[in-house]
Amino acid sequence: MKKQILAMSVVISLGLAGCGEKPPHAAAAAQTVAAQVITLAAGQAQGYETVPGTVTASQEVQLGSRLSGYLRGLQVHVGEQVQAGQLLFEVDPAEVDSQVAQAQAGLAQAEANFDNAQSNYERFKKLYDAQAIPQKQWDQVQSQYEMAKAQVAAARAGTGSAAAQLRYARVRAPFSGVITQKMLQNGALVAPGNPVLTLANPQQLEVECSVGERAFARLRPGQELQVDNDGKTITATVRDLVPVSDPMTHSHLVKLSLPANSGLQAGSFVQVQVPESGATATLRIPAQALLQRAGIPGVFVVNQQGVAEYRMVRPGHVSDGKVDILSGLAPGERIVVTQLDAVNNGDRIVSVGAAHG
Repeated sequence: MKKQILAMSVVISLGLAGCGEKPPHAAAAAQTVAAQVITLAAGQAQGYETVPGTVTASQEVQLGSRLSGYLRGLQVHVGEQVQAGQLLFEVDPAEVDSQVAQAQAGLAQAEANFDNAQSNYERFKKLYDAQAIPQKQWDQVQSQYEMAKAQVAAARAGTGSAAAQLRYARVRAPFSGVITQKMLQNGALVAPGNPVLTLANPQQLEVECSVGERAFARLRPGQELQVDNDGKTITATVRDLVPVSDPMTHSHLVKLSLPANSGLQAGSFVQVQVPESGATATLRIPAQALLQRAGIPGVFVVNQQGVAEYRMVRPGHVSDGKVDILSGLAPGERIVVTQLDAVNNGDRIVSVGAAHG
């Protein structure tokens, strides 16, 4: 039994050694590292309320057709990047083709009638000038000529309108973006008002969140708020404040603009830090002291024996190069703030500069 346990321990150790990343509490060969160490002290800082938010695309449209017909030429798929002006799908324009043909036939008839009316106009004008026909007959000829001219203009407008309808049979991307939804497939019957695709611009993202009435009163357009996504902090800007509250929750919708290089995706969930009315007691550490080891945020704490221990913490608001620590540390503890790439669990720390954080 002991041999089996020993063999399992060897296998686990070899597995960890073969992995490129050490767990945060993995023991390493002890060494001595000279680094700056600070002693934590409680202070007063701006308090923040954390509210959940959702990342959405600020530029998003549902694409359909103004025509009725069977869908064809739909080759794009969900997640595909398309360019502005790219053909996305077509609607079988058989009905519109018939309308165009009728309009063209009507135009041809109107032009033939106009040619006949013009010929009569020129012939009867000579007779009228020679006083060979009465005024009443000449007035009738003029009226027929003007009516034929108006009919040609109307027929040309009808032809243009039918041709414009034909253009609606081919739907193109209004802007560059990503296909996020596909509601129909080729062969489906399309009707006006029924969307076929949803197109979103991933370069223009926003965060939507709901806040209470007190927090809403402290927000202003253009105000910068911190947004957290899996330990990554991003600065967003308040863009829209909806003044009407939800009748059930009494909360207000707030929209924040994200920078173009946020690295987030539509549909992601984030935490928005909304400032509270007063200051609260908090621990703040230099942002450089906060690490990510195996995806776990933490700091190196120096114990009473001068040995570094990796401690998991829960970070909060980031500002002025410092991070609020919501849990995991206590006043009076010492943490390492420099030479962090060289520090591992169990290393002895020689302080080259002590200070209070």
